[in-house]
Amino acid sequence: MKKLLIPLTLLLTSCTQFSAREAQMTTSFASSKSPGGHLNGTPRGYVAPRALTDFTNLLTAEGRDWRQHGVYVETLDGGEPVAMLNEDVAFNPASVIKLATTLAALNKIGPNHRFHTDFLASGEINERAGELNGDLILFSGRDPSFSISDAKQAGEALRKFGVRRVNGSLVVIGEFSCNYNSRTEVSAGVFERNCGIAFRNPTKYEDANSQPRGRLLVTVESDTLLRIVQYQNAHSVNSMADMLTAHIGGPQYVKNLMVDRAGISPNAIHISHGSGLEVNRLSARDTVKLMRALVEWLGKYGLKPDAVMSVAGIDPGTLRDRFDEQEFAGSIIAKTGTLFSTDSGVAALAGVMQTRNRGTLLFAVYDMAQGKRVLHLRKVQDEFLKNLMNEFGGPAPSKDRSLTSNGDRLQSRMIVAE
Repeated sequence: MKKLLIPLTLLLTSCTQFSAREAQMTTSFASSKSPGGHLNGTPRGYVAPRALTDFTNLLTAEGRDWRQHGVYVETLDGGEPVAMLNEDVAFNPASVIKLATTLAALNKIGPNHRFHTDFLASGEINERAGELNGDLILFSGRDPSFSISDAKQAGEALRKFGVRRVNGSLVVIGEFSCNYNSRTEVSAGVFERNCGIAFRNPTKYEDANSQPRGRLLVTVESDTLLRIVQYQNAHSVNSMADMLTAHIGGPQYVKNLMVDRAGISPNAIHISHGSGLEVNRLSARDTVKLMRALVEWLGKYGLKPDAVMSVAGIDPGTLRDRFDEQEFAGSIIAKTGTLFSTDSGVAALAGVMQTRNRGTLLFAVYDMAQGKRVLHLRKVQDEFLKNLMNEFGGPAPSKDRSLTSNGDRLQSRMIVAE
């Protein structure tokens, strides 16, 4: 029987709950004697670029195992492979999986969807005394972007109705996130501390099946979903992605859409969190399939990749200080992924790059840290991609500005009931 290796140093406590089938997804190529490991064979006419050879040589010189790294790059037009390394091995994509969550959310509820958080008075308001004799109901629409600013503005709007004190409780219905906190109880506390309203009784919680009751006073309406996912990906906000995942049906819905829309085999993808936290699995080649599906979906709406990802070297966020040299800034639009402990550390990057001779390329680079410096791998990735662009005639930066250039702020609004 052919011996199999696990390329991700899976002997970690974070992975002990991994099923046997999921563990098999990470098997690699023990018999490979040189970097490559092409499970489906080498395509006719494919010649590994010098940049890839230099990349693997550098990894080896640093004492890293090249089997712990996955690369796949292909042309947007025609899908011709131009760089491959362990491209069919399932690695941990970390926050790159947020792109799957992005596509799933956009596909299900649409780019112009806005989330609503309603505030209702369950009782009479004594405006002269400034009291609500009852409960204040917070009916959550699972807005992943509800902020401290929203809490303050909602409180200000409620005070205009004469609500300065609540002689009952704050009653939170459904999952609620405030200031990028994933836990409803924590978020409710953040809201209470910032809304400027005093509550006599402790906060109560009801599940999403409870019906809102009382008089509607104020609705906080979020920015569009398109702007939310752009911000989420630019800053890699885990709570946003996990709230979105819950809103659209959980990790299984995201996985099913990747199978249906991107053509990924159901046995080749594992999603535990839509944010990319903990253990997830996806190969570099399948990540590029996801990228292609996302680009095609955006194209139907007349949108470009920077509608949901940030422009490296230009936009605020995790890519602001990467590829920021004058000749490279604007040439890569991508999503980062970083884990420091799970799977002994992960550095990931996936997106699109613009080159002069090969046009637009879709790419995914997965680097497992093996317990060594994770952040250093970002520099190794950047050097590899810069060399690759130069090998293909140099970068061709876009002159367009992305959506985040408009202040990098999400814009919600207050809707006051008449």
